Amino acid sequence: MTTLVLGATGFIGSAVMNQLVSQNENTAIGFVRTDSAVQQLSRNGIAASIGEINDSASLRAAMSQASTVICCVSYVGADEQQCIHVNQHGIRNVASIATAVGVERLLYVSTAAVYGPGPFRDLPVNGAPLRPLSPASRTRALAEKFVRDAGGLVIRPHLVYGPGDRWFLPTLTRIVSRLDSIIDDGNAVLSVVDVDLLARSIYKLSTERQFRYGSTLHVNEPVPRKVIDLLERHTQETNWTLPRNSLPRADAVKVAPQLGLNRRQIDMISLDHWYRSRLY
Repeated sequence: MTTLVLGATGFIGSAVMNQLVSQNENTAIGFVRTDSAVQQLSRNGIAASIGEINDSASLRAAMSQASTVICCVSYVGADEQQCIHVNQHGIRNVASIATAVGVERLLYVSTAAVYGPGPFRDLPVNGAPLRPLSPASRTRALAEKFVRDAGGLVIRPHLVYGPGDRWFLPTLTRIVSRLDSIIDDGNAVLSVVDVDLLARSIYKLSTERQFRYGSTLHVNEPVPRKVIDLLERHTQETNWTLPRNSLPRADAVKVAPQLGLNRRQIDMISLDHWYRSRLY
C-alpha cells in the first residue's frame, strides 16, 4: 500500500509520517511545498513530492502514485482570503483529483471548531448544527463536505498538543497570562489529544478493513481534561507561571477587550468543549 501525506512536514502531518514509516507494509510519500521540506524528508529516507494543493498538475502527479491519501493541510490564521485559498479551494481540488485518479481511501484532518462556541458536553458526531465562527473554521466546514462527497473520511480532533504545538497550549497560556487569572477555577473541560496518539489513530483508520467512506469521526482522548489540569501540567513541564487568581466568566468577558482578547478566546477556556470521542 502506498500512502501520500499532504502537508507531511506540518505539526500533524509529520506525526502521521512517523507512524507510516514505522510500519513495514507501507510505502509513504510526503507532499510538501518547498525544496527544504523535500530535503528534510529525504534525510530521513522518506520519498517526497513537491507541489501545492491548488496546483492541479503537481497534485495529480503525486496522488496518482497512491492508493491512500491523508490530507493534513490547513490554514488556521485570520486571513480570510488565505483560508478560502487553502481550506476551501485547495481541499476541493484534493477531493476532485482524488476521485479523478481513483484514490481508494481519502482522509482529511478537520477540527471540532466547526461546531462553534459551545458549550458542548459529550457531543456525538453531528450532535449539534455546525456554527463555525472564524474564517478558518467556516472554510474547513466546507472542506469537510467536499471530502465526504468524494467518499472520504473526515477526522475531527478538537485541541491537539505535543511536540511542535504552536497553537493550543501557547494560546491557552497567553490568554491566561493576559488575564493574570484562570476563569472559574479552571473547571471547564476540553477534549484534547496528543499529536502522536492522533497520528496513530489516523494510520489505523486509513488501514481498516472496512473503510468508513463518506463519514465523520471525532478523534480525541476519551476523557476530557479540566483547563486547570492542563495548565498545571504545562507549568510542571516548562518555566511558565500559573496565575493564582480566578475570575468569574462574566468578569473575564468584560475585561477581555481591554486586554486585546476576543470573546472566542474567552469561550475557549471557560466553556465546556467535550466531544464524544475515542482513539483507534
